[in-house]
Amino acid sequence: MEYLSAELPSVFKANKEYIQRESESIETLVLGSSQMKSAVNAGGLERALNLASGDQHHDTDFKLLQSFQKKLPKLKTVVLEVSYSHFELPHNGPDFWKNSLYLKYYDVNCYERATYFKDRLLYLSHPKVYSEKIIRFYTEETPSEVYNEFGFNTNNFEGQFKTLGHDEVKIAAMPRFKINREPNPQTFTMNTALFYRMLDSLYLKDMNVIICKAPMYKTYLPQRQTDILRRRDSVLADVLQKYPNVHLLDQETDTIHYEVNDYWNQSHLNPNGAKKFTARLKQLLETTN
Repeated sequence: MEYLSAELPSVFKANKEYIQRESESIETLVLGSSQMKSAVNAGGLERALNLASGDQHHDTDFKLLQSFQKKLPKLKTVVLEVSYSHFELPHNGPDFWKNSLYLKYYDVNCYERATYFKDRLLYLSHPKVYSEKIIRFYTEETPSEVYNEFGFNTNNFEGQFKTLGHDEVKIAAMPRFKINREPNPQTFTMNTALFYRMLDSLYLKDMNVIICKAPMYKTYLPQRQTDILRRRDSVLADVLQKYPNVHLLDQETDTIHYEVNDYWNQSHLNPNGAKKFTARLKQLLETTN
């Protein structure tokens, strides 16, 4: 989910600079969507790189992984996201609008074809998308982004929950919020097949793997669709049985350690919540590496 209009390309530039400085020492690679982008501050980990990004799905994660395994000689742990409906949302595919960003800043070709000169020219790669972003940037008030040297936005507080004053009564009264409640068994079958391919690849390379279920606010949890949730959890149970190198960090339903002031909206943490989640991830990394 892309929830900040001014996010790009600042975070990609920050990540590129970090990779140029630290590629020889990075041991942990974090992948995923905006939920992992907002939940993991690589500065709170040891020798880690967070390449999670809004709307990024497993097919793009796999392409990034295959490229960065060659660029990060000391890589030994890969952190993946499996959110509530991850397996029932369409993959990005070769026409994903962020492919130009991956190519320009990470030198990773996600197009599944030979690239052309304009593929590195952001505006020309997707004029409609970037026109909308430019208009939004100049017509809407957007919070200033402050990226640390690890590409994490330390000023990512100005979200829906802050607008409501982190008032739990007002948040509970929100008439709707973004959550997928449409089961898609066909997409599930396709997505899980690729997920197992990715896990097979990591197992053969003797990589440590951590699968994350990031925290969700308490009003999000009862809205999850039963069949989508059951299928996701059945896959994770099977994965944990089949792959001895895979570990699960399950914080999705933790309503004790994460409170309303830790959230940007129902499904994204703010930097307060990220500090807690990153600390839990660090603990698991220390025990599994």
